[in-house]
Amino acid sequence: MRYFYGITLAMFMAWPVHSEDLGRFDVPLLLGQWYWFSEASETSTPHPYKAINISFNSHYEFRIDMLRRNGKLETAAGQYSVTQQTLRLYDENGTDQVHAYQLNHHQLQLQGAIFTKLLPDNLSGLWRSNSIEGDDVSEDVDGVSLKLRPDFLFAMQVRGDSGRSVTHRGVYLVEGDHLMLIYKEGRHSSQYQLAADTLRLTNDVFGMEAVLQRQRQE
Repeated sequence: MRYFYGITLAMFMAWPVHSEDLGRFDVPLLLGQWYWFSEASETSTPHPYKAINISFNSHYEFRIDMLRRNGKLETAAGQYSVTQQTLRLYDENGTDQVHAYQLNHHQLQLQGAIFTKLLPDNLSGLWRSNSIEGDDVSEDVDGVSLKLRPDFLFAMQVRGDSGRSVTHRGVYLVEGDHLMLIYKEGRHSSQYQLAADTLRLTNDVFGMEAVLQRQRQE
């Protein structure tokens, strides 16, 4: 019997596939590019910075770019550690800072500022499979639809040739060319390539390649 993503269609509600890299990260929702933009008005004291960008990767490295109102760019980089309550930054100069934070799938509150996570590529939208190939792809699978929202929520529907379907909903992460889906029953990671309106997903572990086409939504 062949498999799709390592399991049969009847087992899609329990898809315990884990990434070798992102799946071991302590607080995966923290990964990515976070942006804050000043909303200072004429009646308030201007914030010294116009914009701040913070990036966190799965190697526990961070970088901060801060754009001052005079156009000067200040940067800091180093290592970090994170728990469910605190974020600790160790910069290149040996400075150690500990901050409380609040986090969800697309917003980070840090030092009273709310940062928003932005996608690195034009990934958001509705995608529908043109083809799914590989030694581990079950003949029972008729197609896959994947909706990626700009706020990092997703819905994936897997359709069988018998008319049955299963839908997973959760949050997704993007780092480099890796796309991870995290949902109640598990998580799954694949590499992606995006060219115009074609999204290619591959997973070498399970010998899978799926080509999806962007669907225009009215």
